Amino acid sequence: MKESIGSTFLYNIIFIFIIIVFGLIAATLNYYKGFKINTRILQSIQKNSGYNSASKKDIDRVLSGIGYTTERNGIQNTCPRRDGVSAITSNQAGAGDTTYFYCVYYYPNENGAKDNNSKTKEGKSRYYAYGVTTYIYIDLPIVGQLKIPVFSKGERLYRFSGNINCQRGADC
Repeated sequence: MKESIGSTFLYNIIFIFIIIVFGLIAATLNYYKGFKINTRILQSIQKNSGYNSASKKDIDRVLSGIGYTTERNGIQNTCPRRDGVSAITSNQAGAGDTTYFYCVYYYPNENGAKDNNSKTKEGKSRYYAYGVTTYIYIDLPIVGQLKIPVFSKGERLYRFSGNINCQRGADC
């Protein structure tokens, strides 16, 4: 009788260990997918020299190929402020010009620490950058729906003379 109780306890420990390991693997893969989506969005923005109509079309094409979630019922889809900057995208899930929910942030003053000549004649920064927040959605039976943000900031882009007057999200 002692051995049957001991083996049941051992099976429970093995079962719990397997659940924890598979949970960690699933979380790692989901987080990797979030960063992959951020990278693809930032590549589209950089390829099209900013967040404009061409980059929006490219982002929609990329996100549909990856299989990013479009809408989630019961979860509020608003873009929070990040580093003191508001998002240039609005609540996009079903209300905007795309069906995917992501937040794009425009950082107009992205100067490096060693830039001596980092301002233009007009006093504006020579560089700007974009940041992207996407979300990992997890649906758990007991807890419910969870939304985990994944933020990435792109490389700084050089502001050419033709786009010095670009404002937040304008087609420049």
